[in-house]
Amino acid sequence: MRAILLFILLSFFYGLSAQDIQFPEDTIMESDGQFFMPFSAGVKEKSLKVATDVARMRPSQVSILKRKLSACTALFSNDSLFNPFSGLKLVFKEEINSLDWFNEMAKWIPSSVEISLYTTLSKDSMPYWETTPDAWITVHFNNPAKLVGNPVINDIYIEPVQTDSWQPWTEFDRISVPNRVTAVKRNELPWFEPVTREDFILTLITFFQGSIEKAEKKAGQTSGNLNAISRNTERQNYAVELEKIRKFDPALAEKLMEAYLEAEKSGTTEIQDQKSNSLVDKNIMLNTWREAVRKLKAEMNAMSPVELKSQAWWSDTENSNVSGLTPSGYSGSRPLVRLNKNLMDKAKPGSSIQLIIAEWSMLPGLDFTDITGYNLAYDKISQLGKNLRLWQQIYDLIDP
Repeated sequence: MRAILLFILLSFFYGLSAQDIQFPEDTIMESDGQFFMPFSAGVKEKSLKVATDVARMRPSQVSILKRKLSACTALFSNDSLFNPFSGLKLVFKEEINSLDWFNEMAKWIPSSVEISLYTTLSKDSMPYWETTPDAWITVHFNNPAKLVGNPVINDIYIEPVQTDSWQPWTEFDRISVPNRVTAVKRNELPWFEPVTREDFILTLITFFQGSIEKAEKKAGQTSGNLNAISRNTERQNYAVELEKIRKFDPALAEKLMEAYLEAEKSGTTEIQDQKSNSLVDKNIMLNTWREAVRKLKAEMNAMSPVELKSQAWWSDTENSNVSGLTPSGYSGSRPLVRLNKNLMDKAKPGSSIQLIIAEWSMLPGLDFTDITGYNLAYDKISQLGKNLRLWQQIYDLIDP
């Protein structure tokens, strides 16, 4: 093994190019304790998955999308970076997704092409690949939700930070999601709409009031038969509800948990005591939401009209209020936004590509070349990111 590495170093030292060095495909090399087959012939695979509900409801639109996804795959597959290539398996997964989980107001069909790269490893002197890719890019079509990370609540998000741009693409850091995204569209509309402080607090109040109504309804339907299993269920349900308020007011959540544990101490294994404790559980839960609503209303009433209409800045570590709102620009906080509701033209057919978002298996601002270790997949993804000609062709997939 060392002889092979030494030969490569000496060959380059004496001026031979990489093309002058010929190794058999079954050559095995080692780096960082891993055995690779970097000269084995590259492997390409392709698959297509179509959600049954979309295929049944919109067959003509699905046929159009299939051709468009195939065209996207071909751009990557036919690129000189993979013709020829070695030491890797390249997997293309084309998907046309269900509308069940998607924006109910949208008529377009979300779809994607995932480009996954698996380094060819050696096991028992034969090539094999891990079950998860070493590096990947997923190109999402008509799926604006990929622009943002996890919601703070409902459809309100921390505003992504623009980290780079190369015409016509824009790169974002989604803050709550580690993978970078690059996005492109033909219109000049802003990506996001600011959320005001008033809007955010009213959204929270609606959320908590909804929780109160659900808890009250559930309390009215409580059965007289309560056993140890249902008692555990009550405890689990309360823990779930408590985590929701912990996000907005950790101090209040801790106090409520203390009250809950204190209530549990008074219980026994007798059925009647379990019934009593269950009522205590529900009362604590209801008081949790009522207290949150009271505090939120007090917060909003203390703001001036100008403050209420200003953009909301939020931090998940803010513990001086229930909402988590902070002054604008406050250290550790970020502005809140919604996706621009006009980002997609609903007058166009569901198969019309209007928005493309590429999601990368790398951190924002980090190039794979910055990562130490031997992995051919890293290098290929880095080269793909610099191939502006290819990304212009991907942009051209957007319908006029």
